[in-house]
Amino acid sequence: MKDMFKKYGVVMLVSCFFIAIIAYFAIDQSKDVIPGKQVNGEDIVFTIDDKSITTNEFYDKLYNDLGIQSVYQAFEKAVVNASVETTDEMKALAKETANGIISNFQSQYGATYEAELTKILKSLGYNDSKDLEAYLIQGEKRNQLLKQYILDNKDTVYTPYEAEYKPRTASHILIQMVDANNPTDEEKAKMAEVDAALAEGKTFAEVATTYSDDTGSAVNGGSLGFMDSTTQFVPEFLAAALALNEGERSEWVKSDYGYHLIQIDSTNFDTFKDDDAFYNQFLTIYPEIQSQVIWAKAQELGVDFAGNDELKAQLLDFMGISE
Repeated sequence: MKDMFKKYGVVMLVSCFFIAIIAYFAIDQSKDVIPGKQVNGEDIVFTIDDKSITTNEFYDKLYNDLGIQSVYQAFEKAVVNASVETTDEMKALAKETANGIISNFQSQYGATYEAELTKILKSLGYNDSKDLEAYLIQGEKRNQLLKQYILDNKDTVYTPYEAEYKPRTASHILIQMVDANNPTDEEKAKMAEVDAALAEGKTFAEVATTYSDDTGSAVNGGSLGFMDSTTQFVPEFLAAALALNEGERSEWVKSDYGYHLIQIDSTNFDTFKDDDAFYNQFLTIYPEIQSQVIWAKAQELGVDFAGNDELKAQLLDFMGISE
């Protein structure tokens, strides 16, 4: 795809977008793709059993049979592939992740796992379970575009989110209790040990590792990682965590689980700008940004709808973008 954009001076025609998903329309990839040839003045996109398929025929198959969602899937794939190179690291990570997903599907569905996986991938514009690694690579490349867009537009994109949702990273120490309203002497004693260890100058991480009953975070020094005001914590915990500034530690906070000490490790964008949890949370709140990023990148590449204003209007409407 990169070579195609170089050849045409990064002016991208709609037909180029469609080429990105040829592999997902039951086409044997060993057949020849024939760029540059024409039939009755129309560009040939590909051939099957010596039958030439023109751009218009391919458009009819894609749009009329499958709808605007499939057009968008093709559009997005082409933009992403033109913008981000596939690296060996991406391939290795995709292979490792795919193996894990397949293993989970095999455990859950047994002999029918491949059919279940294929069903999901088809809904995402792919052909069958063999395309899982391609889907994962595409997702990683798209995520790189999204991350870069947020970094490049921090003032207009991140700053409003920061003001409303209070992003931060946090740690805690939990002393679990059978009844938080009536702590036992043993539970009170453990809380006192935590207070004493912190007063002696031990770090929060050291104390959390030794004393916290939340074993999942204790192994990481009590770190809960990234959070914001939409994170699904119990209300008492969430309110206390959001009330703290960077570097501050709470008093003991009671919840149904017991008592927590909470520390805010950072509220600085630079500390979590590479954290996938931040981007996942951000995109959950602002799902429309994905379309905005794809459209912005398409314009940067020089997208040209070759006079097909109807297709452009329907695609922008599907993406939720107004010009």
